[in-house]
Order: sequence, then C-alpha cells, then structure tokens
Amino acid sequence: MGMDIQTLADEMYNLIVETKGVERYKPQDVFKVMTDKHKDKGVNKKDCKTALRTLIDSEKLVYNYLNGSCTSLVELPSSE
Repeated sequence: MGMDIQTLADEMYNLIVETKGVERYKPQDVFKVMTDKHKDKGVNKKDCKTALRTLIDSEKLVYNYLNGSCTSLVELPSSE
C-alpha cells in the first residue's frame, strides 16, 4: 500500500466532519469514496477498514445505528 493508514484515517474523519448534519455515511460508502479517491495509491477496502478501526479506537468516531449502520462523530460533553 502506498498510503499511510493514519493519513487515510484523517481523510475519512475530515470527510465525515465536512458533511456533519447534512449526510450520514455507512462504512461501505466511506470505503467507496476513499478507494475511488486514492485508486492510484492502491488503497483497498482492507486499508479502509483498518483506518476506520483506528478512528473508532481513538474515539473520534462511533457507529450510530439509525436505519442501518452509520458512522457519526462522537459528541463530546462541553467543559462548561
């Protein structure tokens, strides 16, 4: 693979942040966007799964089940 997993994870996170409140992505939809975008770098579904797992383990993203499996941002409690 020609792309670092952390870089791929950051791009996935940015994609979901940019569309927060507008669109909810299923994991397979995110994988398709990333594999199409980085086809020339050899990114595949396995790489995307690893990157998504990295985001979930770091508690940046969680699975939110609403009419199917969707990923969404973790709502952190405010410090106020």
